[in-house]
Amino acid sequence: MTFASTGLRRLLALALACTAFPALARNDNVYVASQSSDTVSVIDAASHTLTATIPVGKAPISLAVSPDGSTVYVANANSDSVSVIDSATNTVTATIPVGNTPNALAVSPNGAELYVANANESSVSIVDTATHTTVATVAVGSLPLTIGANASGTRVYTGNVGDFTVSVIDTATHTVTENMPVTASPDSLVVGPLGARLYVASYNENVVSVIDTFKNTVTGVLKAGKGPDAVATSPIGIPLYVANADDNTVSVINPVTKTVISTIPVGTSPTAIAFNRRTGRIYTSDFGSDTVTVIDARTNKVIATVGTAHHPSFVAVQP
Repeated sequence: MTFASTGLRRLLALALACTAFPALARNDNVYVASQSSDTVSVIDAASHTLTATIPVGKAPISLAVSPDGSTVYVANANSDSVSVIDSATNTVTATIPVGNTPNALAVSPNGAELYVANANESSVSIVDTATHTTVATVAVGSLPLTIGANASGTRVYTGNVGDFTVSVIDTATHTVTENMPVTASPDSLVVGPLGARLYVASYNENVVSVIDTFKNTVTGVLKAGKGPDAVATSPIGIPLYVANADDNTVSVINPVTKTVISTIPVGTSPTAIAFNRRTGRIYTSDFGSDTVTVIDARTNKVIATVGTAHHPSFVAVQP
């Protein structure tokens, strides 16, 4: 263990202990979309046990949990819809029609809007979460497969793998302000906690690009494992966690020093990753082994493996 990694772990532990979080409904569940079974699995985060299986639309491929933890949104790629789940009852309460092949979701920090990246339509549906209606459809770059919102709620970003761009949406006007060119395929992205950095994982290039969101330019490149398919960040922005689908690992990266702190073996083909800021747990959905791997961020060690339905494509927790 290096001094740098020890210091980062202590800093992360301190941040998790001292961060004052909003007074929101506590949601102690982990949600897993299983693409081939058309279901969402519910895992109790304390016991690491499967507590419910919820039927949804066809080919559920992405999830988002509302900031207050009360609602789970499911992108059904082959139904062109979003299922709305009440987290208290684990039941679908509404189904929202959206664009062609919804592939990724993000919720505004105030919970008022849901952003849906429609891959085969190259658009984003903006949904009013109170009425479950689409209030705007925004054209973005070609084939958006990933989406994220900044913490202030002013910007939404889509990673467009068809033309190697990142579209920037102004949430006040529901318009694209820029389509940033990137040098590698933007397969997954996450906005840093302060909104100043955007991290974009590129599967074929085995890297994570760092974008300055004030200048909208790529300022650096971080090496990851083989086939980085998803990226998450800690509550303080350091470190990053990258799920590498082709070598079945998670890379723990210091974005400041551009070094890999740790490489953690997980299940087969991890395609999504989530960080629980209250517990300091990291979750990967392991598409090839039908599991979710649970990692303790303080030690970078696997503490549990939970079986799921077939082909878990995405994992999410309350933000």
